[in-house]
Amino acid sequence: MQRDASHTDDLSETPQERFVLPVHGVADFLSMRGAKSTVLVLSPTGDDGSTASVMLARSMAELGRSVVLVDMTVSGCPTRLMAAEPDLPGMADLLFGETAFGETIHHDRLSNAHIVPQGLSTVLPSRKITERLMMIVGALSDTYDTVLLEFGSADISGVLRLMKYVDAEIVLSLPVADDERADEALLELATLGYNDIMTMSEQSSRERSAA
Repeated sequence: MQRDASHTDDLSETPQERFVLPVHGVADFLSMRGAKSTVLVLSPTGDDGSTASVMLARSMAELGRSVVLVDMTVSGCPTRLMAAEPDLPGMADLLFGETAFGETIHHDRLSNAHIVPQGLSTVLPSRKITERLMMIVGALSDTYDTVLLEFGSADISGVLRLMKYVDAEIVLSLPVADDERADEALLELATLGYNDIMTMSEQSSRERSAA
């Protein structure tokens, strides 16, 4: 996770510079030697972005990477797309239940990627959630080449507060070109001190207009 808070006071309302790649391009980038093993995926438009994240996991698996996608979304979209059956234990059970770690990791039904589903346990307030989450992410990072944490349309500032101690890449998943939404998200990230964000998208609408 790249953070540079020293220049946040100089930010204006102008759109931030974008590093845009398609799914296979992001897969190639994250598979390079020296790439960070943990990736935070933010999908401001919800399930369409989460669907692209599933495609990313499968693309990386095709490249020979060991990869696990962790469903941190509210909607459970990645779980529906990847899990071979419904109602499997997953992340909620690790955070709020007593499920054994190995029981929450499952094979993707269409690739060699793995999925930690949304889970079944009822979410209860806990002051230890950050500590438990860091332990889980650390354990997964020791096991897999790449850990994709898909947060869906969760509040960006809340995600970054939760994950502030994790050294991770940040990917903005916007599969349908939406310059306004991308600019808003990138400006918020820059205001929080996070720059050089990778956007996973098709060709931007600005490029299409120019063509």
